[in-house]
Amino acid sequence: MGKQFRHGKLLLTAFIVLAAVLVVSACSNKGTGSGSENFLKVGTTDIQADLWNFIRDEAKGEGLNIEVVTLTGQVDLNQSLADGDLDANAFQHIAYLTSWNGIHKASLVAADTTIIAPLGIYSKKIQDIKDISQGAKIAIPNDQTNLVRALKLLESANLIKLKDGFDSAKGGVDQIADNPHKLDILTAQSGMLPRVLEDVEAAIINNGVALQAGYKLNSSLYHENEADTAYINVVATKDTILKDKAEAFKKLNKVLHSQKVSDYIQQRYEGNFIPVTRTVEDVVETFKKENGTP
Repeated sequence: MGKQFRHGKLLLTAFIVLAAVLVVSACSNKGTGSGSENFLKVGTTDIQADLWNFIRDEAKGEGLNIEVVTLTGQVDLNQSLADGDLDANAFQHIAYLTSWNGIHKASLVAADTTIIAPLGIYSKKIQDIKDISQGAKIAIPNDQTNLVRALKLLESANLIKLKDGFDSAKGGVDQIADNPHKLDILTAQSGMLPRVLEDVEAAIINNGVALQAGYKLNSSLYHENEADTAYINVVATKDTILKDKAEAFKKLNKVLHSQKVSDYIQQRYEGNFIPVTRTVEDVVETFKKENGTP
């Protein structure tokens, strides 16, 4: 009887100690766990990894813990967000996010603005956009959003004329109304475009890809307007996460638009990435008005 009592007392003591350890552990992890409103798990690409590692370090001073997850290859950062593997992602412009939502019948939302990375026309064979020859081969991205973006850039450079009512959702080279230079427009995967520069007269290359390949925006023949709303990059999330972690996103906003982060972007990316000061509300509303979306 005495042994049983002592045994029971030992078990009770062990239980109390374990409970105390768990309470202390829970308290010490407050604000750092994935369920905390002071924690964000953010997915990005290797192109923007340096930027987000810098943001992560700066965010600590605001009491915000950011886990940066760098995903490469064929991983769909939006699908990872939709599946609940991330709290947010940062790699895309508002036009791409809108297109992805439409294709996948999803409702991811823009939580903040980050950078704009203007699309440029690059060449190893000519020095001026005016030197584009008759019948020149021009390579452009083959994904729908950036293909449309590239065609609009060629139109802006007065190299082609698109049909009236050009369909941004489905538009392609078949919607070119006038091609005075008889350009031979080829499509390729975005990441491959720097490699095909040897075989074409010029290529339209996404800014991040150009940066990785060693091309600076100021060396391009021609590039997008730096204030184009459609191509402002955003932090994407789910509406439920935005509401549940409102305090975390508020702190992230303060860090994102701080002078330190702005200076880092300008120094690290030398003009290829440009910090955005416009609010996400302004960008979303302006994009909707410009594109007639609800």
